[in-house]
Amino acid sequence: MITSISTGGRPLSRRGLLMAGLAGTLGCALPSAGKATAGIVLPGTGARRFSVLYGSTRIGGHTVSYASETGETRIETEIHLLVKVGPFTVYTFSHRSTETWRDALLASLKSRTVEQDETLDVEGAATPLGFRVASKGGPFIASAATLTSNSLWTPAIVKQTTLVDAQHGGVIGVSTRKLGDETVMAGGQPVQATRYRFITPYYAGSIWYDADGLWVHGEFERDGAKIQYRLESQGPA
Repeated sequence: MITSISTGGRPLSRRGLLMAGLAGTLGCALPSAGKATAGIVLPGTGARRFSVLYGSTRIGGHTVSYASETGETRIETEIHLLVKVGPFTVYTFSHRSTETWRDALLASLKSRTVEQDETLDVEGAATPLGFRVASKGGPFIASAATLTSNSLWTPAIVKQTTLVDAQHGGVIGVSTRKLGDETVMAGGQPVQATRYRFITPYYAGSIWYDADGLWVHGEFERDGAKIQYRLESQGPA
């Protein structure tokens, strides 16, 4: 993928590009428990594909795919971003993660993030003490009812107070507020959806869910840069 973007000679801030997992780690800490994920509805089999845009320019894509079998749901997230100023590449980012869910609880997490020249690996697994995550910042135990920063696929994320950072392996605080119903474009069609303000200590924005609880749109800001997530397709993986 090659994308060119003009910023008037000033490179786009790298922090303005990322939607999820931008928060720093808190190291080896026991976070405050997030609200329980009881009642979370796991998806069946399929995929949701978003284009990531800076202004009107596409700088990458974000795909969430999921499959259910033998009592487990496997959810994979893949993000690729590339920003060029003229012929020069000024920013690259890729993220891949796999989550396994059982009985509406996160059972395992494995991710790899490559940002510029830095590679970060995160692994996690459910234990009797909670969800244990190991990363460069060290291990920590999160609530057994945790969600990750990649869990935008479920509206249950708007009820959380903490999230596991799927990029770094730490934990971040999150605050959400319902703003109301709006019409957004999703899959090339106007869709009625509920908008929520979504804030962490590191970035802020809005996420939209339709009447079926499906993530259909996103807009996030960081360092003055506005990034838009536009749903392009949904259906079979």
